[in-house]
Amino acid sequence: MNSERHLIAAVRALPADIAAPLRVALEQGEFRIGAFSYETELAVCPIAAAAKVAGVWHGGCPQLSGPPWGTEDCPSPEVEEFAAWFDICAEERSLEQAIAIVWAALRRHPRIRAVPEWAAA
Repeated sequence: MNSERHLIAAVRALPADIAAPLRVALEQGEFRIGAFSYETELAVCPIAAAAKVAGVWHGGCPQLSGPPWGTEDCPSPEVEEFAAWFDICAEERSLEQAIAIVWAALRRHPRIRAVPEWAAA
């Protein structure tokens, strides 16, 4: 299984409304990133960090219904795909390598090129 290739594809499939805050979350370095759970007392997964940056994460889940994030009960297919491949890649390689793969893929993401205005404020 090539988890790196699948993780890169999952990053590229993220809508800009998720990819942009994910990039900001990783750039800021304010979050301790972890795998295998959206949020624990010690860390958050990249998707939870992105949702926090975007202001849609409250009480352990996204508070928007429908695209692009999904709902508390059912994350969007893009979120699920990313989270699954991030966890698999972290398990196969390492958490640090999975984060590096996401970071590199975000820099080449087709729908985001720069930090959005809302994040720069």
